[in-house]
Amino acid sequence: MNKRIFPFLYLLALLLINSSCFAQSSIDTAHSSIRTPFPSTWNDERLISSPTTKTVEPGFMEVYFMHRLGSMGGASNGGFHTLYGFDVASDVLFGFDFGITKRFMLGICRSKDKELIDVYGKYRILDQTTTCPVSIAVNEDIGINPEDTGTLYSGTAESEGQRSITDRFSYLSQIIIASRINDHLSLEIIPTISYRNRIIETINTNNGAYDENAIPAIGIGGRYMFTKVFGVVADYYYIISTYRTNNPTPYYNALSAGIELHTGGHVFEINLSNASGLVGNNFIPYTTDTWLKGGFKLGFTISRPFNI
Repeated sequence: MNKRIFPFLYLLALLLINSSCFAQSSIDTAHSSIRTPFPSTWNDERLISSPTTKTVEPGFMEVYFMHRLGSMGGASNGGFHTLYGFDVASDVLFGFDFGITKRFMLGICRSKDKELIDVYGKYRILDQTTTCPVSIAVNEDIGINPEDTGTLYSGTAESEGQRSITDRFSYLSQIIIASRINDHLSLEIIPTISYRNRIIETINTNNGAYDENAIPAIGIGGRYMFTKVFGVVADYYYIISTYRTNNPTPYYNALSAGIELHTGGHVFEINLSNASGLVGNNFIPYTTDTWLKGGFKLGFTISRPFNI
C-alpha cells in the first residue's frame, strides 16, 4: 500500500460511515422512529494494546497500571532461567485519564520502555444507536522520550549541532471504528499511523528499503463476554512497512489475547502478547518477538475510576 494515500483512507472511511448513519437517520426520522443509544460497547478505555471508543465520564479520573513480563519461551531468551519471563519486566506503565466532557478525555502515562511519556486525547465522534451500527472515536497521542542524550543518540555520529529537542517526539494517530454486535460480542477496527521524528536510517539489505519515519498499521480487536463479569479479549496490528518486510532482523505484527474480569469498580485484564511495548509508539515500530518461538509475554492491566 502506498503510504502517501493512507491518511486519506481515514477520511474516506469516516465520511462513508457518517454518510451512511446520517442517511439512515433521515429515513428513520421520516418514518417517525426514535434513535436510541446502545449499551456501552466497551467496559474500559483500552483493549490490551488498543484504545476503545469509550471515554472517561466528565468529573472522573481513571487510574490504570499495566505490566508486561519477559518472553516465556527459551528460543526468545525466556525459559526456566528467567522463570518463564517472571524475572524480567519488558515494560511497566502507569497512567491517568481525565473526563473533560461527555465525549472528550485527556490522559498522560509513563512507560518503562524508552522512558516514554505519552500525552493523549480521545474524542468520540459518533455513538452507536438503533439507526447507526457503529461508534467512532479519534485518538491522538504525543510521545516524549526523556532518555539521557548518550542513550538517545547511541550508535550515531550526529554532532550536537545536528541534535534537536524535536528528536525526542513521536506521534500516534488512530481512528477507532467499533460495533457492539450483540450482548456478548464487540468488535473494532483501528486505522493507525505511528510517526517518529528521529530514526536511524538503517537499511534492509534484503530489499534495499530504509527505515521509515511514518509507519501505517491496521489494528483489529474484539471482546466476547460469557457473563456480565467475565470475557475474552484480543487485538492484532498488521504493520505496513517495507523496511520490516523480510528484514535480516525480523519484525513481527503485534498479537495479543487475554481475559477480562470485572470486580466491582475495577476492570482487570490478564493477557499474553508478543509485543514488549505497551503503547503504540513502542510496539508498532519495535516488535521483534514471535509467538512461534515462544516470544509471548504475560501481562496484566488494572484500572479504577475515581470521582474528582
